[in-house]
Amino acid sequence: MTDLRASHTPLPSHTPRTFRAKSTSQALKTSPKQPNRAKSTLTAPKTPVSHENRVSAPINPPNAHESREKYASPLLSRDFILLVAGQGISLFGNLMLRFAMAMWVLDQTGSATVFASILAISVVPTIIFSPFGGVLADRMNRRTIMVALDAISAILVLASALTFAAIGFNLVAIGTMQVLLAVLGAFETPTVQAALPQMFREHGQGTLRKAMAVVNQVQQLGSLLPSFLGGVLYSLTGIRPMMIIAVASFASAAALERFIRLAAPDRGNEKLPTPVEDLKTGIRFLVKDRPNVFALLLYAAGLNFVIIGNAAVGFPYVIRTVLGFDATVYGIADGLVGVSGVIGAFVAGFFAARLTMRKFPVAMVALALSLLPQGLVFLLPVSAWIKLIVLVGFTFGTMIASCFSNLIALPTIQLNTPDAMTGKVMAMVAAISMCAQPLGQMAYGWAFDHMPVAVVLLISAVLLGAGAVVSVPLSKRFED
Repeated sequence: MTDLRASHTPLPSHTPRTFRAKSTSQALKTSPKQPNRAKSTLTAPKTPVSHENRVSAPINPPNAHESREKYASPLLSRDFILLVAGQGISLFGNLMLRFAMAMWVLDQTGSATVFASILAISVVPTIIFSPFGGVLADRMNRRTIMVALDAISAILVLASALTFAAIGFNLVAIGTMQVLLAVLGAFETPTVQAALPQMFREHGQGTLRKAMAVVNQVQQLGSLLPSFLGGVLYSLTGIRPMMIIAVASFASAAALERFIRLAAPDRGNEKLPTPVEDLKTGIRFLVKDRPNVFALLLYAAGLNFVIIGNAAVGFPYVIRTVLGFDATVYGIADGLVGVSGVIGAFVAGFFAARLTMRKFPVAMVALALSLLPQGLVFLLPVSAWIKLIVLVGFTFGTMIASCFSNLIALPTIQLNTPDAMTGKVMAMVAAISMCAQPLGQMAYGWAFDHMPVAVVLLISAVLLGAGAVVSVPLSKRFED
C-alpha cells in the first residue's frame, strides 16, 4: 500500500506527474452481488440461427484472430500490452523529469524545507482534483482520457522548457509546472486504475491480481534507467535535455494508447447525474457500503504520513546534504533501490494469487523493521559510505514490503466496486491515501532541518511498529 521510492504512489499504482515520492488480493466476500460485466467492444452481435446455419457452422473453422483472442492468456491481449507499454514509457519520461527537478531544487537551495514545500504544493492538486478525475473516468471512454492527458502533458513540458530557456530556472516556474502536471495526474490516475478491472473483471480476481503485478513490474523496471541515467545526464547536461526526453516520452505514450480498444463505462439506461451528485454517490458507496475499505484508506493516510514523508524528503536530503554525495552517487543509489523494487514486484507477482488481507500485517512489520537499522547506523561513528550502504541496503526491504502491500490492497478494492463506479472509488482512494502526504512532507522537512537523522528515522520506525499492531484487527475485517 505504500512505496518508498519517489516514482510511486501509495495505494494508487499509477504515478501522478510530479517529482514526488513514488503506492490486491481476494475480493471481500461480504460485498454485494457482482455488478454487470463491462461490455467488450469486440463482441459480435447475435444473429438468429437458421437451419442452414446449424448445418454449415461445423464446417467453417473459426477465424484465426478470433481463436487467438478467445484462447490466449488475457495478460497477452493486445490491449493490455498497449496499456502497459504506454504507461511504462510515460513513467520513464515522468521520472526523468522528476529526478532533474529534484536535483535542481536541492542544488539551488540546499534546504529540506524548501524541497518539501515544492513537493507538498504539487500534491495538493492531486487531492483536490482526483475525485473529479474519477467522475470523468466513469463517464467517458477511458482510452480517450489517457491519450488526451499524455498529449497535454507533452505540450505542457515543452512549453515549460521553452519558458525556462527564455527566463531561466526559478522556484516559481518550477512550482507552476509541477502544479499543472499534478492536475493532469489527478485525472489520469483513477482512469488507469479503472481501466484494469474493466479489462479483467470477467476473468476473475486471480487474473486481475496478476495484471496488477505486471503493471507493478513494468513500473519498477521503468524506474531503473531514469535513476541510473538521470544522475549522469543531469551532471553533464543539466535539466533541458531531460525535459526534452520527457516530452518525447509523453507523446509516444499517447500514440500507443490511441490503439487500445476499450469501451465506455456501461451505466445502463440511467440518466447521468451532475458531476457533484455523481461524486456524492461515490462517497456514500465508499462510506456506507464499504466501511472496511474506508477504514483501510484512513489507515493508508496515516501510513503515508510516515513513509512518503520520509522517502520524498529524507532519502535525497540525507544522501545529498547530510552525507554530502553528488547527483551521480544519488542517482546510483536511487537506481539500486529501483532494482529492489523490480525484485519485489516479481516476487510479489509470483505469490499474487495467494496474497490476502490476512497477510497485510506481515508486510507492515517488515516495513517497520526496515527502518530500524537505518536509524541506528547514524548513531555509530562510521564513515559516510557505510551509512550510505546501510541506508540503501535496508531500503531494499522497504521496497519489497511495499510491493506486497500494494498487491494485497488494490485488487481487493477494485474487484468489489461496480465498473460504473470504479473511477470514482479509485479517485477517493487516491485522494484519501494522499491527503496526509503534504503534512508528512512538511513535517519531515522540518524534522530533518532541526533534528538528527537518527532521531527522525527511529521515531519513524516506532510509528510504523504501532501501525503494524493496528493492522492486525484491520485485516480481520476482510474475509479471505
